[in-house]
Amino acid sequence: MPILFFSRAQSHNTMFPPHPESIPLSPHLLARVIQMRRLYWMSLLFTLPSLLYGWLMVTWAGTALGFGLFLASAWTVISRLLPDDINARYRYPYSSKLVEDLHDVRVHAELSDSTLMSGEMPADGRCCSASDPQWEVGRVRCGACNSVLLGAARPDLGRPRIDGLFKGSLRLLLLDSRPMFNPDRE
Repeated sequence: MPILFFSRAQSHNTMFPPHPESIPLSPHLLARVIQMRRLYWMSLLFTLPSLLYGWLMVTWAGTALGFGLFLASAWTVISRLLPDDINARYRYPYSSKLVEDLHDVRVHAELSDSTLMSGEMPADGRCCSASDPQWEVGRVRCGACNSVLLGAARPDLGRPRIDGLFKGSLRLLLLDSRPMFNPDRE
């Protein structure tokens, strides 16, 4: 619920393009991913009172509402604590490794731009002279030459969705902020 409500305000989304479009790698984007990481883990704090209240209702009143509260809260706790995949590079939708990799791509693009301006070639020779890293739905690509810079699918970043409030909220709750697909998963 924190991701659903706290990140959708217009004041938080003025520096980003509308939902399905790619987002340029910038300090604002890295700050947003870190903010979404905090909101993702903050949901445990919102879940614990309903878990406790559901347990109390089941123990002393035996109501179906208490069982539903307990079951939904326990499912949320389990989904937060268990990783997506043990061998995956990013075990959670907003992992710190994802933030580090995005930052590395951004810094590498800035460094390769400055070395190409000075007349030198970048050390690894990838991308182009006008590198513009953009985070698409499935990967981070250069906006100028369309080469893949990082194979990380984009999780939900809190932008208002084009499929409307109801459908977008339902999709977000079902996917639990995870990307819809991961093209590099084997």
